[in-house]
Amino acid sequence: EVNNDEPVYVVYPEQCNDGLWGGEGVVQGEYIARWKRKRSLEFPKIWRPNLIRRIFYSEILNKWYHVVVTPRTLDLIDEANGFDNYILKTHERDLNSKLGMNFKRAMLLALVRQDMYPDDPEKKQKICDKYKEFIIPEEEAEWLGLSIKEAIKKGKKLQEENNPQIPLKYSLTKVLALRLQEISENKDQDSAVDEGLTNKFKKLNPFSKSDDKRS
Repeated sequence: EVNNDEPVYVVYPEQCNDGLWGGEGVVQGEYIARWKRKRSLEFPKIWRPNLIRRIFYSEILNKWYHVVVTPRTLDLIDEANGFDNYILKTHERDLNSKLGMNFKRAMLLALVRQDMYPDDPEKKQKICDKYKEFIIPEEEAEWLGLSIKEAIKKGKKLQEENNPQIPLKYSLTKVLALRLQEISENKDQDSAVDEGLTNKFKKLNPFSKSDDKRS
């Protein structure tokens, strides 16, 4: 029988972004059941990864994390000699996890900023020397692993900070408010002048009530 050498189609659900599956996913196929009477039946079957929860310690971040992983992920972490080495050495395509990319971005930013272990400078220097091969510029590390929405939001924020441009509607609204304020002040002055003139004319009026009382 000729067998086509085709890659297995693996489905990666959204749940893989909440853990570290080590490249594993959901595989759909058929299960062939063979009977004693040389009869075989094909049944649809779905192979799912074996998910387990484990606790890992990050030297760079100096924190403990509960992470959902697979047995293959545990083997890869052992091969990389530690959780931090596995996150930093593994390519983004092989991590295939938003959580893993968040770990990588946080670790790279901590290395380039050197803000870990503030009370222990010797430990800080030891960690920096141990992972110095992974240090990249801070501007590059900040963009690493961001989703499209997060990248667009960050780009707009940086653009507003570097080139603050006030929308035209806000500037025109401010000009209109100043003009309305000036008009209202002029109206108040005109009304005050009108009241003063009317009071003068009332005093000069010989038929006013005040003159009748005086007489």
